[in-house]
Amino acid sequence: MNTQGWIRGLMAKNMEDDKFVRHVADCLSMEFELPVEVIEGYTIRLGQYEIAVTKEEAKNLKNSGAYELDKVLMEKLKEKGFGFDNERSQYVRYCYSIFYKDSKGRLY
Repeated sequence: MNTQGWIRGLMAKNMEDDKFVRHVADCLSMEFELPVEVIEGYTIRLGQYEIAVTKEEAKNLKNSGAYELDKVLMEKLKEKGFGFDNERSQYVRYCYSIFYKDSKGRLY
């Protein structure tokens, strides 16, 4: 999945918390090709894995960085035994602040 960091920053600043959590859950679903369900309060079922954040935690993460909520959810997935490489895609690299430079010095 391709992503643009500046667009995500705008989304984090302007979307309502509930919609942003749903967006992040949908991004995780697309990235890992698993069905997702968001339950009020924010319990997220991604495939067979169930993780949760409080509404307050989600709001604070959303306000602290465009990909902070994604990263925390992925860390919770890892704690549940869901394995993945932190460098598997541009999206996951953004979540973990892993950037590379191309031959012209541009970050990707």
